[in-house]
Amino acid sequence: MDTITKRILSFILVFFITIFLLPQNILITSAATNATVYEYSSMLEDRGNIYYIQTVEGDKNSYDIYRLEVATGKKTKILSSKNDILGMMLHNDTLYYTSYEREKEAYQTYSVSIDAKDKKTICNGYLICLDDSSIYYTVIKGEKSKLYKRDYDSKKATLIYTGNMTFSFVKNLDNTLYFTQFNEASSKLTLYKLMPKQTKLAVLTTDKIALDGTERTSLTVSDLVKINGDIYYQYGTHEGSGSYWYGTLKKLDSGTNKKSIIAKQLYEEQIYHNDSSIFYNGTDSSEKRYRYNTKTSKTSSYIYKTTGTESFNILGDKTYCAKADGKELITVSRFTSGTNKNNLVKSFISLSYKQKEKFNYSACVKKYGDYLLIPVTCMDYSDTSYGWRGRCVSVTWYVADSDGKILAQFQ
Repeated sequence: MDTITKRILSFILVFFITIFLLPQNILITSAATNATVYEYSSMLEDRGNIYYIQTVEGDKNSYDIYRLEVATGKKTKILSSKNDILGMMLHNDTLYYTSYEREKEAYQTYSVSIDAKDKKTICNGYLICLDDSSIYYTVIKGEKSKLYKRDYDSKKATLIYTGNMTFSFVKNLDNTLYFTQFNEASSKLTLYKLMPKQTKLAVLTTDKIALDGTERTSLTVSDLVKINGDIYYQYGTHEGSGSYWYGTLKKLDSGTNKKSIIAKQLYEEQIYHNDSSIFYNGTDSSEKRYRYNTKTSKTSSYIYKTTGTESFNILGDKTYCAKADGKELITVSRFTSGTNKNNLVKSFISLSYKQKEKFNYSACVKKYGDYLLIPVTCMDYSDTSYGWRGRCVSVTWYVADSDGKILAQFQ
């Protein structure tokens, strides 16, 4: 989809996330009950199973974790919570998840076995990540954010780091954890790493960045990837009334430890890549896209035009575009990433999906494990009770294999 459309949808996404984090007494709920698996909700795949969160909105809201067995289509409810479930992770057949406790106005992390038994309270705090031996979580106290580490079989926590409110987790790559923090007084953005079994953060790199005062949020690192041993990371801020992302992509050379800027003014927070290239497009054009070759350090461009609500999803070596025809089909095309439709398969996936004229439809492609997931979202922008943002009528998820065969679906 084009730049303007993507920014509008990004604003809508930010708005919905903000709404769901408001205290319960501020929310206006309708009498009708609506069960939806939103695109932004946490989801994961493990051994042929998809775990997802279904939000049930009505007189009483609930947030339910389900397991979908892809091979059989069997759906199992693992638990139901009255509080928002903001993230979940899996370790040794146990799900760990964080809820926002509205009454306490605090985050709480729990665990439950995948057979829907043995629910436990793990800690007061926000779950960051898991590794083979420990649970990592943060606790906000006043103006400080504290990072803790706790072994699975222990209740004793080790304080690893105390930072300011900008301190945040970036990613877990090859069992190394990456964190970031911005110091406004010194204008320094620091990227930290934490190796397995260590209890102290190490500084990976620091950037001194002068802000012009128009930023809506503090500077942060949105994504980080490792290609051929080199680190590529993107930092930036959300700006304007639409909270649009403006990022800068940098390379940290593993051999020389020197840094170089790859691109500026990026509007997508994620770094899309395969084993030899990084793909991106900036704010200059919705049609012109770029490919940075990580082996030659050269950048080339290519053109791909999207129409209407057509999505553009780069998933490694393949790029997928999903489109609603407004009648009875959702189609997904596929071609080689970084090219102008090389090896194009026009109807890689065709979904029979009847669409009503009064609603708006969109679709995209995501990847979890070996599966492709296609969420089809139906919106009603004529419902004045929801204002300009419209009402989400439904989100139907389709699960396909790498050959485009539909295996299961859920809502």
